[in-house]
Amino acid sequence: MPRFEFRYQTLLDQRCRAEQQAQRDLADIVGQQQNLQEQLTGTQHKITRGKQDLRESLTGRVDLSSVAQFGRYNAHSLIDGQRLVGRLAQLQPHIDAARRRLNNATRERKALQHLHDKDLADWKRTQRLRENNALDEAAIQMHMAARAAS
Repeated sequence: MPRFEFRYQTLLDQRCRAEQQAQRDLADIVGQQQNLQEQLTGTQHKITRGKQDLRESLTGRVDLSSVAQFGRYNAHSLIDGQRLVGRLAQLQPHIDAARRRLNNATRERKALQHLHDKDLADWKRTQRLRENNALDEAAIQMHMAARAAS
């Protein structure tokens, strides 16, 4: 039985690979974003814990050195948080660009996939017609042979 061969299979394969690469690129950048967000959440938790510890240490006798130490620690944590927010903001345009590349790659692959599916349906229809014609021809020849024999 004949086999379907898509005339642009190489191009379709290339577009599939391009789409997969765009997916990996986006996943890498989103992974970086998630990592930064987790670090930011950790920093926020440290600041919250530090404030709770400071509140607890302000009851009774107050140790000014621990208050000063908290101030330095809190300032350092705030600076870390601001750096993380800045890095997240710098990452966003890269995420947007990676999403656009993925959308374009997907659109290009789908266009070729649609052509593939259309060509396959046409090929199957042609195959059915050929088979039907061959069966009709065989039936006619059998009928003619039966008529000639009688």
